[in-house]
Amino acid sequence: MASSRDADRAVRDLHNVVVRATTWSSLASADIRSKYRLSTFGSLWITTTTGAMALGIGLFYGQFFGQDMHNYLPYFTANIVTWTFISSVLSDASGSLVGAGNLIGSSQMPIVFHILRMLQRNFIIFLHNAIVLAAVWPFVRWPLYSSALLSLAGLILLYLFLIGMSVVVAIICARYRDIPPLIQVIIQFLFFLTPIIWYPEQIKTGAEILKLNPVTCMLMIVRDPILGRPMEIQTWIIAIGLSATSLIAGSLMYVRYRRRIAFWV
Repeated sequence: MASSRDADRAVRDLHNVVVRATTWSSLASADIRSKYRLSTFGSLWITTTTGAMALGIGLFYGQFFGQDMHNYLPYFTANIVTWTFISSVLSDASGSLVGAGNLIGSSQMPIVFHILRMLQRNFIIFLHNAIVLAAVWPFVRWPLYSSALLSLAGLILLYLFLIGMSVVVAIICARYRDIPPLIQVIIQFLFFLTPIIWYPEQIKTGAEILKLNPVTCMLMIVRDPILGRPMEIQTWIIAIGLSATSLIAGSLMYVRYRRRIAFWV
């Protein structure tokens, strides 16, 4: 009987994710404003930092390896902006529930809101960073087609994918405190395994292994349409499958372990 009530409450929490989306979205916005409240340039530091890194690494790596900067700089910029969003979410998810331990124990706010708050906060930062790609375009113009709008669809799929992954990572890390350092190692490993600073076409052997990396697929559906790079329909099918699987896994895990989280944190 108790487990049935716990499951019903968990399901209501997941329902409230949509119904009360303004709550966790507003909290995320407040986090950004609070962080830069006494700063002169405010959240512009986010864009400036990412722009400096994209320009510095992009120019250095591109020139060092003889890349065409008109193609490589926007490619690297789109990659690093999207990768920063993905890696930041996975990294912050590992400590999101533990960091909100006091709130979880003292408020009636749905526990999953703390995870969504973290995700939305990183999404706002992503939107700031996306300005860098727009700023690069006047200098290294690449053709923009109507298919560039598919990047928005890719971004939605990526967001849904990260919702599920964040819930899974957050719950596992709340239960096992040795996992967060492992998450950081995995993120670093994925950076080199994902085509961020190199082109997928540069792989001579083992290209099939690249397809086993889900981050590669999620990166491509955001990056390739806006850069006018060709995409296979298979990539979209895989991305949709990954997003659906992630959401289902996150939902099932939250329903199963929600009542234990307060004791773990």
